[in-house]
Formats: sequence, structure tokens, C-alpha cells
Amino acid sequence: MTEATSKLVRSKCAWASALGLLLALGQAVASDTPQSTIHFTNGDWLRGTLAAFDQSNGVSWKHPDAGGVMQFNISRVTELTLDGEAPDALPPGNLCEVMLVNGDHFRGNLTGTTEKHYLLDTWHAGKLQLARKSVRKIAPLPRGLKTIFQGPENDDGWTHGKITNETIGESGNWRYHNGGFHAKPAASIAKDLKLPDRSRLSFDLEWNGSLHLAFALYTDTLHPISLSTKEDEPDFGGFYSIQLNSYSVNLLPVKKHEPLTYLGQATLPGFRNETNSHIEFFASKPEKMIAVSINGKVIRKWTDHDGFVGEGTGVRIVHQGRGAVRIANLRVEEWDGRFQEPPTQQIGAGNDLVKLINNDRMEGMVTGIIDDKLQVKTAEGEFPVPLDRVKQIEPATTKTILDMPLKQRVITHLSDGSQMTFVLDRWTKDGAEASSPGFGKATFRPESIIRMEFQAHLARADIKTIYRVQQGDTINSIARKRGASVQAILKANPSLKPGQLRIGQQVIIPLNN
Repeated sequence: MTEATSKLVRSKCAWASALGLLLALGQAVASDTPQSTIHFTNGDWLRGTLAAFDQSNGVSWKHPDAGGVMQFNISRVTELTLDGEAPDALPPGNLCEVMLVNGDHFRGNLTGTTEKHYLLDTWHAGKLQLARKSVRKIAPLPRGLKTIFQGPENDDGWTHGKITNETIGESGNWRYHNGGFHAKPAASIAKDLKLPDRSRLSFDLEWNGSLHLAFALYTDTLHPISLSTKEDEPDFGGFYSIQLNSYSVNLLPVKKHEPLTYLGQATLPGFRNETNSHIEFFASKPEKMIAVSINGKVIRKWTDHDGFVGEGTGVRIVHQGRGAVRIANLRVEEWDGRFQEPPTQQIGAGNDLVKLINNDRMEGMVTGIIDDKLQVKTAEGEFPVPLDRVKQIEPATTKTILDMPLKQRVITHLSDGSQMTFVLDRWTKDGAEASSPGFGKATFRPESIIRMEFQAHLARADIKTIYRVQQGDTINSIARKRGASVQAILKANPSLKPGQLRIGQQVIIPLNN
């Protein structure tokens, strides 16, 4: 679909439930066409450029076919997708992964503490003072481990392959758009990402419909291999195939002239009701081990007792063509063999909990950082703990610390995979001025932001998700898909007319139904 005017374009794509999928899988547009998009509550969307934002005037939007800047009421806008840039590397420091009580997460260098704050230096907003009670977890990352790949920024250097399996359907291509790869038809894309002997590969996954993906790890072949006819394929080295679908994840070692034998399956209860997840693959050649983590929880670890079969350093991603898929924020890093774990301390606890690598625990208060040592005050006294011995810090928190006006909350996604929720006060080309009870006021680099969700108030505690109407949907079919009752859906959507559903229309699915 090519735009010729500034008129809003009504989406006809029945498969799109995630906004990124909706846009990216349309027909290609000219290279000089603006790639940022604004999306509206009725399913319309428009390409262009974000010129400005403030609370009084809403979104100021530019389009090459419009005579001037267009103004949009923020109450009618659901999302902006923007042309972000790859993150800058932070200077060497105490790099940590940070999780807040509302699920936000980002990376930054931990530089110190005050009585009420943790101090961090970030690439996207400079120095931040995080309210202690807003922080769910701080996990120091091992020093000296390299980030080998972070992206994608485009599909340069990636190899597109043709899928020949007749049962999958016509082969297509993965397409790059706004920091991610998107596919609807069956498609393969691969690159030699130089996987190290111990690797951590992570990415954000969005999908609509039935999920069927295969990831080839440690492959030396960039073109797809048909497993059913692998003996007829050109010679290839061994690799591991991680097969992820809506119900389970499987691991399959693949070598030519050797029978296919699954190492085991892990079921994924409730996964079929989701539309996005954060996925991590861990691998260790010395330990002959592969592991999969979903949303921070290790789902399954496999040990290949016959030896590690991966003979290359590449990654191949094959979409089976049974729905729309988006993969973004792909990162490949060296791995030290340690798994991070979800926080276990209850929200509302009165003391900080410091977990050490040797599984010891310290309970008290983190009072500072001196010479790369965490100062921990306990009932027995104050002790310095080297940060490289700390697995994670779980501060004393409160559930309501990050409360902010529901209808002003913006969920912001950054180009390095981070997520931050705040009130967007003002946007100019020089900075995105934001405020939050968690960090006070901060100015974010505009180029660090790739997506902003403006109807974030619909994701409050009593709301499960936002469903986008697809072709052929009825209220009854939506209720069956999402495990909700028709009555609960109608109650959560007072203006919804069951007989007049439109493709792309938003339907709130209540959590407690």
C-alpha cells in the first residue's frame, strides 16, 4: 500500500493484532517515505514525522502531502512508532539490569546511592535518581563480557532464504521496519552473528495467530534446511533447532547422516493466550547445554550427552507462515554461565535483600558503593561486598510508588529493548521531557525511543490486554480466543456494538472475568 495523500489510511490487514505487525507487513513504500507512524483508536494510521508534543496541544504531526503541521487530540491516539537509533555504549562501569515494581526495565551503570535513591547513568536519559521503593531488582552484569550484536538496524548482511515446504505455503521474506524483522508468509533470515562458545541471545517477540518459529543456533548454513529431506540438502554442519510454538518449546540436534532425535519438550501453559514475550536462549559448548527463558523465567535446560553438535556460529530464524510475527531488540552477548532469576522478596518488605552468587543472602539496607563494593548494613554490622559477588539486589519496595495519572501514562519502548513508563510532558527535537514518581523529571534522547503507547491507562491492574479485531471476528469468537465471557467484554467496552465490529478496532479484555 503506497500513500499518495495525507488522508488517514484504513487498515485492511486482518492478521494484525500488534501495531508493529500491522504496519510492517504492508506493501513496501518508497525509501523516502517517512517511516514513523501514528495510530488511532479506530484502527486508522498515518505515516509521517513527530514534530512536537505537549499536554495542551497533543501530537503535532508532519506529512509530506500536508500543507502544514497537523494536530491530533491525544485521547484519539493509541501509539506512535518512531525511527529510533542504535544505543550508544556506556563507558565502563557497574553495568546493571534494572527492573521496577511496574515491570519497567532498562540497563545502566550503578554509580551510588542516597538515603532515598539509587543513582544510575543511562545512555537514553543520562543520570537518573531512582526512588528506592520503585526498584524491584538490580542485577549487576559481569564485567568484561562483550556484546557481539545488537539490532537490527536494517537487513544488510542478513541472508533471506526460500522455504520450499509445500505444507507451509508460499515463501515470503522477513521485512525490516522500525527496529525489527516482520513476517507473515513463511520466511527465513540468517546471519553469522559470531556466537561465542558461551552465549546469551535475547529478543522481543510479538505475534498474532498461531505461533510456529524455528531458530537454528550455531549453524554454518545461512539458507534454510528442510528437516524432512535433510539428506538431500547440500552439505551442512550440525546445529541446534529450537522450535517454539503456541504450546511448547522443543530442542532438536540436527546433523547430516544422523537420525533426528528430540532432546525434550517443555510445555508453555497459557502461552497461546499471549501476543508478546521476551525470549532468551543460553548456550554453553563446554557444558553441552542449551536453555530457554521466557519473560525472565528459565523454562527448560537441555544437556546433549552425545556432544555439542553446533559446528558454526550463525543464527537462522524460520517463520512457518501461520501468523504474523515481529522480532526486535535482538542482542547477542558473551555469557558467564549464570542465570538471572525473578525477584522473590515480597513487595512491601521493610529491608533490602542482597543475594550473592554463592547463594548467601544479606538482609538490611544498601548504604552506598565504595571502590566497586556494595556497602550493606545488617543487624550484625556494615559489610563491604564486591559487586562481582552480587547476584542481585531486591530493595524494599511499595506497590503504589509508581502510581501516576492513568490517562497520562505513556509506555515507552527504547531501541535497546528497555521499557519505561512515565508522563510525557513535552517532546521537541532536542529531547523528550518526562516525569515519573520513580525518577522525578528526566529528558530522554528522542532517537532512543522507537515506540510510545498512549492508551497505557487501558493496561491498568484490572485489564488483561487489548485485542484488535480481525477479519471474521465476532464477540463470541473473541471471548473464546481470549478466555473471557461475552458479558465481561461488553461490560468493559460500554460503547462496543457487537454487530458492527471493524477490523483493527480495539476491544478491552478484562482480567477478572
